[in-house]
Amino acid sequence: MPPEQGPRRRTRSRDPQIIREEVLRPSHYLGYDRDEMGCYFLGREAFELAESQFRRAVWLNPYEATFKTHWAIALIRLDRMAKAQHLLEAVLRDKPDDRLASELWSRYWPGKARPKSGASGADSRGSNQGTE
Repeated sequence: MPPEQGPRRRTRSRDPQIIREEVLRPSHYLGYDRDEMGCYFLGREAFELAESQFRRAVWLNPYEATFKTHWAIALIRLDRMAKAQHLLEAVLRDKPDDRLASELWSRYWPGKARPKSGASGADSRGSNQGTE
């Protein structure tokens, strides 16, 4: 193999959305430190600090649904229900089988229908995170 080509990657028949996410994601590890700090602050009932850490985690890695779900929990504790609902809608559109997001949706919005998988609408990556 010529050195200018480099190693070849095996391409398997995979979901194009997953391939796109892997290509666009700078690192699989981005955001986990912020999420961990947010969980620590959430456990100490420092909700404003937790919210800022989760917001940063989503900014660093918008493809990780857990970060959005944790951010929604902090927003619920801060009584920012509209933004929390928006985040959980995004999670449930992308991952309809997400257990924690489903439980939160059932608990806080029992009369509302769950978002449909892949439904168009708001940007599910949280690009308008700084709105609150």
